[in-house]
Amino acid sequence: MTSSRGASVDERERAGGDPLAPEPGRCVPTMPIAATASTLVALLESFELADLSAADLVEVVAGSAQASAMLAALQARATHELVERRRPAGDFMFDELACAMVTTRAAVQVLAGRASGLAAFPVAADALAAGRIDARKVDIIIDGTLTLAHTGQRAALVAEAVEQARGLTGPQLAKWLRRRLVEIDPETATKRAKAARAERGVELRCGEDSMAWITAYLPAADALAAYTVIDALAGAGKCAGDSRTVDQRRADAFADLFTSIIDTEQTPSGVRLPRPGGQRVSVNVTMGATTLLGLDELPAEIAGFGPVPASIGRELAQDATWRRIFTDPVTGSFLARGRRAYRPGADLSATVAARDVTCTFPGCRQPAWRSELDHIVPFDSRRPADDQTVEENLHVLCKHHHEAKTRKLWNVSRDKRTGNTLWTSPLGITYSRSPIPVYVAPGALDHTSSRTRVATQVGPPPF
Repeated sequence: MTSSRGASVDERERAGGDPLAPEPGRCVPTMPIAATASTLVALLESFELADLSAADLVEVVAGSAQASAMLAALQARATHELVERRRPAGDFMFDELACAMVTTRAAVQVLAGRASGLAAFPVAADALAAGRIDARKVDIIIDGTLTLAHTGQRAALVAEAVEQARGLTGPQLAKWLRRRLVEIDPETATKRAKAARAERGVELRCGEDSMAWITAYLPAADALAAYTVIDALAGAGKCAGDSRTVDQRRADAFADLFTSIIDTEQTPSGVRLPRPGGQRVSVNVTMGATTLLGLDELPAEIAGFGPVPASIGRELAQDATWRRIFTDPVTGSFLARGRRAYRPGADLSATVAARDVTCTFPGCRQPAWRSELDHIVPFDSRRPADDQTVEENLHVLCKHHHEAKTRKLWNVSRDKRTGNTLWTSPLGITYSRSPIPVYVAPGALDHTSSRTRVATQVGPPPF
């Protein structure tokens, strides 16, 4: 891909011209330009956008992308320095950065991987620092060359890819890189296929409007077999008067496979479904009693997904097993009492899981049902268990953040008044995670009138 917007920065430098000088009849120089990030940002901010032509605005957008790339290079250098300085606790430093930037640990791991790759390949670091390529292309190059075992071959391919990246889009660069890998070492292609097979899995990704994507990364033959079965079930489900599209019937057939397993607690081959933590596998929905009764339309909460409209919560509750929980009438924070024991029983485990909803580390979204129970104040075998294994001293942690606390890399406490969980990092910085409230209508706080409305307007279940 080539640009016809004017002379490139290399051409202007070779010609001895001013890199900040615009083309004749223009106000903004052709990007990218040879300048520091601060100079570039100051130049871009000096323009009154409303006074610029469309062609000049294109250059402002392109220049902003160059500045973003230059700052991404600085961010990567700082990240690499921080992680290296904090070893061997570097892995848990990802949690510190995630809290500081209010992002996910996975996003920080991507940043750390980029930082490590740029430190190993200065040619890529220089190109990013100059704004000649962007961070996405750097990730494609670094990740795409990982399977080359020979260090010299990888370094040469990185340098070649950096040069190619200046004229290719991200998808074009990725395709070019895959082809070059096969050309350089055909055996690598086979290794990549085997490695990819080991990475097969299923992912749940939340969408908008109470929808979600579930994707499976499978070997081609297995993926085709699954799709063929779903397609056949969708075809068999077509009947007279059915107005569903074929895509809708495929989606319904796919969902029916799993809802039937939950309902029967058996796989299609007759194997009994396991019960993690002694609890039946289920979809857990939390909603206010007034919402369940149809007195208000506050959102319900599906564990592992998030808020959904009240109508969907009531629909799911029709065939559900109900368990009553109590909340603070002012803050909406969870209040409950459970059975006391060192090894929490199913009731206490379910109580804490219902209160916390997810791992209590700031920003972590691991659902409670996939996490572990932890004593906030560590269990002391010299003290009575009944005084320690109580709802107030328990919270939910995913395996990773449970390990971080156990190793005392992070210290945690819980404010009983607010329900906030306070985490202090290895650097001494404290971050707060607020409780996830149960939505309750303001009118529900008037307990007398609420009971009256229920008694006069709603009959016995089902509602």
